[in-house]
Amino acid sequence: MVTVVVVGGGVAGADVVRALSSRLDQNKHRLILITSRPRYTYLPGALRLLATKDAPLSSVFMSYDNIFGKFPGELKIGTVTSIEENKDPAFNRGGFIVFEGGDKLIYDVVVVSTGSTWVGHLAFPNDETGFKEHVKTWRKKIEDSQNIVIAGGGAVGIEMSGEIKDAYPTKNITIVHANRLLLGDMYPDKFRLNLENRLRKRGVNIIFNDTIDGTPDPNAPLKTGKGVPLPCDLLVLARGGRPNTSLLKYLRPPVLTDRGYIKVAPTLQIDTHPNMFALGDIIDWPEAKQLTKISLGHTPVIVANILSYLDGKVPKKVYTKSAEILTVSNGRNGGATYLGLLWGLTFGNFLTKIIKSNDLMIGLARKGIGLGAECDKD
Repeated sequence: MVTVVVVGGGVAGADVVRALSSRLDQNKHRLILITSRPRYTYLPGALRLLATKDAPLSSVFMSYDNIFGKFPGELKIGTVTSIEENKDPAFNRGGFIVFEGGDKLIYDVVVVSTGSTWVGHLAFPNDETGFKEHVKTWRKKIEDSQNIVIAGGGAVGIEMSGEIKDAYPTKNITIVHANRLLLGDMYPDKFRLNLENRLRKRGVNIIFNDTIDGTPDPNAPLKTGKGVPLPCDLLVLARGGRPNTSLLKYLRPPVLTDRGYIKVAPTLQIDTHPNMFALGDIIDWPEAKQLTKISLGHTPVIVANILSYLDGKVPKKVYTKSAEILTVSNGRNGGATYLGLLWGLTFGNFLTKIIKSNDLMIGLARKGIGLGAECDKD
């Protein structure tokens, strides 16, 4: 049996597992998904879950029961500390997955899809009891706070402010963003100004070209990096995630950039390690980190090249780039969408609500892992 292991059960890992499950031969291949959480975590739904009490836990935490479809795959719950390559030529296998605690699992092909690590409100504990308590705690924090400061004006900061305004219209929200406009410079000013205007109409304050440095003492008065004092009952850190790639730090030659991203070839094989693949937010690729890039671009390349590799062929399918598509919700009823085709197209509340804002694409996410579209009752 040839063993294919996918490390990381988030959006990227689940997408690869679903695609491989329909293509691998169960008489020849063993498919294993390793995840540190017992449930699939759909982060795009997390902000609404934390901001409002009527969002069910199953809108974010979903069952892996049908992730393999009809393929007899294996789900292993555990934290991977490192991936070791085989250095013994007599041992004709790829290497070992090393778990916290020391257990090892042999692999022939491995896909790294570990995603990002977060701090604060998106730092969900791995165990079920812990993440339920985390949700309860953050709901209480938001409910009890009148002056909320959000550090970061990217998609997470924008969407967090919209969800809080939906649930608590009278709360004072201030976004502090290091850039001159919301989001990053890869998006056109027209789109970024569109989002800014929509937030300001809802009463959200925005401070540009300034920062909230580090993790300030919650018991001390809050000041921006430029020394501007801000009334603050609750600070929400929304600066973005960091690549969760420390499990590869022992590989030689080194495969991580100085920022922790994984160096990959256009085939999405990890540099100098042909039986190792990577995708999602963690790869070092000149593009914005977006979920649409995974299903529309990364996964088809990964799956085609794994199948070639398993057949003894040289992987040839390459990833170049995907169109920049970003949909940012502003609560349940609005937001803005950018489509990076033609001259760049911007759409407002109506289309954004249909695409994302109404249900945050939770039904689509559930179908993507083999579940029914309706959320389970908590």
